[in-house]
Amino acid sequence: MILHDLRRDLFTSNHVRGLLRLYAAALVLSPAALAVLALVLVGEEVSTAAALGAILLGLILALAGAMFLGRRLAQRIVGPMGLLVRAARDIQEGRFGSAVDLNEFRDAPLEFKLLGMAFNRMSETIKDHISRLERASITDPLTGLRNRRFLVTEGPRLLHIALRSGSKFSCLMIDIDHFKNVNDQHGHLMGDRFLQHITERISESIRGSDLLARAGGEEFVVLAPNSGCEEARLLAERIRQAVVQNPYEAQGVHLGNTVSVGVAEYSLEPKFGSNLFEDMLERADRALYRAKEQGRNRVALWEDGDVGPDI
Repeated sequence: MILHDLRRDLFTSNHVRGLLRLYAAALVLSPAALAVLALVLVGEEVSTAAALGAILLGLILALAGAMFLGRRLAQRIVGPMGLLVRAARDIQEGRFGSAVDLNEFRDAPLEFKLLGMAFNRMSETIKDHISRLERASITDPLTGLRNRRFLVTEGPRLLHIALRSGSKFSCLMIDIDHFKNVNDQHGHLMGDRFLQHITERISESIRGSDLLARAGGEEFVVLAPNSGCEEARLLAERIRQAVVQNPYEAQGVHLGNTVSVGVAEYSLEPKFGSNLFEDMLERADRALYRAKEQGRNRVALWEDGDVGPDI
């Protein structure tokens, strides 16, 4: 039992420690074997030249054995280490989820196999957490819609695609009428639920190609690719009617509300903002302001001369 434990601990090649001890044992035993060989030859009264030749041959064989063991040691340790370093560099450069091929660790010591599996689990966990953080950074936590941050980054990209293809592109700016009264009369919790209700009605009314985002507060934006002003107006009217026809009812509370919508198509001659997308948003916002000025619960298209609340 003791000899078995000793052999397992000192001379197993399944562990890094065992490999190093095997290599150290080879380096120590080789000179000892040469010394024993020298004594034997001297006792046999072999000529000095023959003894030196035998010792030199033994030295060469010992050196070759040490080199062979060293090479095997390097292959079983340095190879897997190189794979781990390359995968770690991938993660450092932003390629999250990079993994090592565990098949390459078949002949590696047990410690490296465990290290490889742990690295893959860690890499996948990092990728998952990064994905969650990225989704959270562009998602409104209350409604589950894309937020303004996503809107101002994705919107210009979608508009650029429309410009390159020569297709139409419009924007709807939606505002819940008298939403402050809901919060004041029924509390913010009911206001949040009502906001979610309105979100569902808008989501059900838009097309699969449209992008709906919460701009902030009770304001929403719908980006409508492949839609001119008339198509966008029809879409806005469908949204307005869906809200009117589906009041919120829960816990004995009945809330019938309306929305006002401003519609604008992009223009190659911008008047507002620093780019075509900002200009389109501002046009839709000014059209929305006019819809509210004219009594709310209506759709208004951008017209030259529309002013905003700051003018």
